[in-house]
Amino acid sequence: MSEEIYLGNNIYLSEERNHLVNGNITLTISEKEKRLLSYFLRHPETELTKSNLIAAIWENRAATIDDANLTQLVYKIRRDLAAVNLRNCIKTIPGKGYIYIPEQPQAEQKPALSAISNKKEYLVCSVLTAVAVAMTFCTLLFLFWRS
Repeated sequence: MSEEIYLGNNIYLSEERNHLVNGNITLTISEKEKRLLSYFLRHPETELTKSNLIAAIWENRAATIDDANLTQLVYKIRRDLAAVNLRNCIKTIPGKGYIYIPEQPQAEQKPALSAISNKKEYLVCSVLTAVAVAMTFCTLLFLFWRS
């Protein structure tokens, strides 16, 4: 196992110590919480069925575990992640299971939006410049024609 896994938003999971860490905040989590969170982290943006998650976490005891146990464990992980300021990354797929959506760093989101905005501004400026050049040309042509 690796020492620390980056979750986003300056939050790390220490698999060896079963800790969630965000700056000065260190939160101890249970072994099963760590196993489930690690499984989510290894399968980001993948729909995971309840039966697959139960089999991965409880292994040979999976046959004796029901959905309520998994629901409780997901609740605990969500609570722990919220305590270290990471919210809404585990989504419920009604009747199926769950999906982990990794936190996108804010710095990466802004340039993408800025680039789209810059492209639109460039296009508008280009069109306006072309119109102005065409109008100037027509005006000069008209004045030349009259004289």
